[in-house]
Amino acid sequence: MAQTQGMMEFTFDKGDEGIGAKSKRWKGEKDRTYRFSFINWQGLETGKPDLDQPAPRFVGAQIHYLPNVGYFLNKGPEYTKIAGEPPKTRIATAIVVWPTDNKGQIDKGRLNSGDAEVRVWLFSGDKYAQLKQIHAEFPLGQHDINVTCTDPQYQKITITPCRENLLRKLLENPKAKSHIDTLILEAQNIVSNIQNEVGREMTLDQIRDKMVGGTGAGAAANVGSPADNAVASGQIDDIVDGLLDG
Repeated sequence: MAQTQGMMEFTFDKGDEGIGAKSKRWKGEKDRTYRFSFINWQGLETGKPDLDQPAPRFVGAQIHYLPNVGYFLNKGPEYTKIAGEPPKTRIATAIVVWPTDNKGQIDKGRLNSGDAEVRVWLFSGDKYAQLKQIHAEFPLGQHDINVTCTDPQYQKITITPCRENLLRKLLENPKAKSHIDTLILEAQNIVSNIQNEVGREMTLDQIRDKMVGGTGAGAAANVGSPADNAVASGQIDDIVDGLLDG
């Protein structure tokens, strides 16, 4: 995808692979243990994440969730009023999800073939506090974490530190350069849009419009008549958010 003065140039099926791509949020499956490395460190933007920095980077905001609207940023008392309850803290970062079995043991064959994924990890303020506590004793630039999902619907998890950091080992191994380059490029793409994963910045009018089934855009493009069984405008966001976030 060519880029000129901040604008991307592409056409159909040529350079448009990332346009309209689905979210890359991580979501755990019941009773499965995953192994994560944090990859959003200072230096990621230049291709050299520095795991010796004091801590990885996160983004977060006070957000609300409403049916038909999805997650949106709280921008003041009027947003709290329209949501009907106080905002909640929502935090995001980028992680590498390593190929493992259900117990969190690394699958060496899949690892050697480059079967690792970069994902957005969204979590609440209490999980952030737990990670901060773990980091104080087991620095996340030197240790991975194992995450076990106990409740997929509400994404309840337990977190334990690992003895080593797999990302660090691969960064230090010249033989892993092609794998690392791929992960870094994926992480850069994810981090460039990570704020939108936390919550959308919307006006009050846009929120009200979507609450009653509107598009939230003010005007819809004329693209032909919808099918008789099409999902009503505004419901898709609610359905997708529910699937992705549990």
